[in-house]
Amino acid sequence: MGGPFDLFSELSHPDHKGVTDRQYENRMILQKAMLRGGFLPSGCEWWHFRLENEPYPDTYFEFPVSLQYLHR
Repeated sequence: MGGPFDLFSELSHPDHKGVTDRQYENRMILQKAMLRGGFLPSGCEWWHFRLENEPYPDTYFEFPVSLQYLHR
């Protein structure tokens, strides 16, 4: 993808031209797939999307995420 997840720099912009052609293509593939799935991209991070029709926009969900929890 041309940069690590959670890197907050110009390199993280989805349309940043300082990555290889392949990395840029991969970013666009991800963006198109997410758009088809009803997500909207963040303008600053190739990995950051939000659900367009969020059913609970004002609700913060807090729950444990662990392998042990998932095996229940």
